[in-house]
Amino acid sequence: MEWSNAKKFVIVLLVLLNLVLAGLNYRQRQENTMTSAQERAIFELLSQNGITLYTNLLTDASPMSRLSAEMPSYSKETLERLFFNGEKTTVTVGADSTVYHGKDSTLTMEGASGTLERNGVRMGKENLSPIVAERTAERFLEQTEFFFGVYDEPVVQEKEDGFLVSYNGVYKRESIFSNSFSVFVTEGGIRRVMVSYCPVLGYTGEKKDICHSDEALLTFLREWRKNEEKTEAAINRIELGYDRIEPNRKSADGMVYLEPCYRIYLMEREEPYLINAYTCQMVKKEYSAAE
Repeated sequence: MEWSNAKKFVIVLLVLLNLVLAGLNYRQRQENTMTSAQERAIFELLSQNGITLYTNLLTDASPMSRLSAEMPSYSKETLERLFFNGEKTTVTVGADSTVYHGKDSTLTMEGASGTLERNGVRMGKENLSPIVAERTAERFLEQTEFFFGVYDEPVVQEKEDGFLVSYNGVYKRESIFSNSFSVFVTEGGIRRVMVSYCPVLGYTGEKKDICHSDEALLTFLREWRKNEEKTEAAINRIELGYDRIEPNRKSADGMVYLEPCYRIYLMEREEPYLINAYTCQMVKKEYSAAE
């Protein structure tokens, strides 16, 4: 009889514990989710300052960990396979960069970044569609998957002489902004390829709270208002992913660390504004409103 009562007590205790945990989880989800009132408030505030939002806000702001990565290591043979279809190249080593010369192409590598130039490709886009440009870029990307892995869905931008097809890297469904691939396609084919890549090793450290996207927009607004020449703007995309806060530096342990960041894109500006999601501060001066 006593054993039966003890079992009932344990069962009741477990049920109560599950209810408490469910309540805490629900409360945590509520705290990490933007309310409709917050959404309306930021829309109105941006509008009052001449900024139009043509995209949906990111309403979830669950805690995130940092990612650790390392600087890439390339062999000459790997680069020839990735960018020259196996063609042999000659190499020029400089103080800050290494240049690989093919018959009609030149690849400049500097740290984690590289730029391939195909000098004989005809410019222009008169008979080129965005769909064909995207397919051309994808075929090139497929040849590099063995080394660089997979990427997000592309963003296709029309330029004066062609289309720029841009991709972000992916790690366990998270966007990796610092791992990027951009392919400039013209009527004559691929004219230029730009890549930035650090192999991701995994999550590191405990998960930390991040700011909501409306807070990131407030940071953007404060920076925007510092420049009196800017009176109107149109935001067409907001993304949450990982980026290198100090892109050209390794930490004392030789690792490269990636932190959660918001990217805010304007219709009239190619480079995004970058907000550190941990600190809700604008980072990378090259993305600031003053430049």
